[in-house]
Amino acid sequence: MFAPKSAMAALALIPALAISASATAQPQTPGMQNLGEIDVLVAATMGAEVGQPGGARALVDRRLKLKACPVALEITGPDMGAAAVRCPTLGWRIRVPLDLAAEPAQASASRPPLQRGAAGLGQEGIKRGEPILLTVERPSFSLSRVMIADKDGRVGEVIPVRDEPRGKPIFVRIIEPGRATILGN
Repeated sequence: MFAPKSAMAALALIPALAISASATAQPQTPGMQNLGEIDVLVAATMGAEVGQPGGARALVDRRLKLKACPVALEITGPDMGAAAVRCPTLGWRIRVPLDLAAEPAQASASRPPLQRGAAGLGQEGIKRGEPILLTVERPSFSLSRVMIADKDGRVGEVIPVRDEPRGKPIFVRIIEPGRATILGN
């Protein structure tokens, strides 16, 4: 009867050990970049979650150790099958592989037609505090960056956005829910 009691006691300890091991497996080291934040920003920028067509193939490798970026991260892409995540002040950059196999067909099917002017007003747009993808497209280049909306806005309206809480606001026009462009585009 001694063996079953000790076996039961050992089984009772297994969940406690698993919980403490999972809690300490990925500690957030002070001064290191939060990799979960990168996953969220890539998903917001690409418009698809991890593992979905158009989104990242997998989460950013948790073994990666990057110094915490003091300003907003810049995310560009897709370019050569990946999104580029960069810290402009510290100079580090990583590439996050994307699942682009079904992305072109899905993007055209799921994206509503772009409406400008008065006809576009009244559609949903963005809420204050939500991330919004700011894009500038020219014949020879394209830039994109995730910003934070300073106020609510609908498609066609002009709202202020910032890249960091104390940053200078930039005024942008909402071109579709979750996307904006610089005035004059």
